[in-house]
This record gives sequence, structure tokens and C-alpha cells, in this order.
Amino acid sequence: MAANMVPVHSGKAGLDFKIRNVQVEDIAEVYKMLVANRPYVGLNSRYTYFLLARDFSDTCVVAEHEGKIVAFSTGYVPPNRRDTFFNWETVVKRGYRGYGLQKRLLLHQIKMANVKYFEGTVNPSNDASKRNFAKLAELLKAKCETKVLFSEADFGNDGHEAEVLYRIGPISQEALDSVMNLFG
Repeated sequence: MAANMVPVHSGKAGLDFKIRNVQVEDIAEVYKMLVANRPYVGLNSRYTYFLLARDFSDTCVVAEHEGKIVAFSTGYVPPNRRDTFFNWETVVKRGYRGYGLQKRLLLHQIKMANVKYFEGTVNPSNDASKRNFAKLAELLKAKCETKVLFSEADFGNDGHEAEVLYRIGPISQEALDSVMNLFG
């Protein structure tokens, strides 16, 4: 098993997943998954995803089941907030939702980034991600603060919902290790 690949076991239906860093070669499959899951996720240009895989592969990951990519999560450590991991986008393929993959990917990314804070934005209508972020804070025994990062007006009232920032932390290494053991 590659050094950047972590086996993840699921109690639900006994499915095994492997989480690993994304590679440029994954983007064709990832992009098809993103397109198929609209409007559940926003869609950026393929070029954006190629750059993420090339330049941010140390913080962007995929989950595989039986050799097929079934989830993808992007994020980075902002240069002016080195203690924070910012999650940009996570998508879980239909049929693989309900296995805790979003939380597993985010926990893996937080651990890889070795940070004290997690940030991510959620549209007000995305109840599943709001619940997952709140549950993530609860699992990590960390404070969760929310505020509007970008309003609908910031997007020119073009139909794009507001982006609400969730900031979770501080995250202790002990709490992170304990939660990862639950999901491992």
C-alpha cells in the first residue's frame, strides 16, 4: 500500500474504502463524478481541478472503493492562516452517501495538514453539509462558529446562495486521534 493511502473500514454494509492523495491522472474520473452530482456540488473548470491535483495534492484527497473513485475533497492551508485547513469542496458519489465519507475525508485532511482549525463554507440550503460540519465539531469536542462569508449580493444576486463559513476549533491532537480511531 502506498505511503499516502489509508485503509478505511465502514461498519455499514462492511464496505472498505481507501483514502489517498489525488493525482492529476484522477481528474477525468473526478470530473465525471462532479458533473453527475450537480447541483449537489458546484462545478469549476477542469483546469481548476488539474491545478488542485498538481499543486495541492498534499491536501486534496479521493476515496476509493474496489479501485473506483467514489469521493473527492479539496482544500488547502491558507498562507496567512497556517493553523487552518480550508475545505473548498467535497463530493460523495450517489450510492456511497451515508457511509460517513465526507467526515472521514475531512478528518484525514485535517490530520494531513496538522492544523488546529477547520474552515469550510456551506450554502444555507445544504442541510447535509451543515449537519456534517456540526457533527465534525461535536466529534472533535471543538467550538463551531458560523458567519456569512459571502452574501448573495456579493455574487451579484445571480442565483448563487450565500456562503456561510463554519470555523471549528481549536482541534486537539488527542481529540483528532480519538475520532480517527473510531472511523478507522
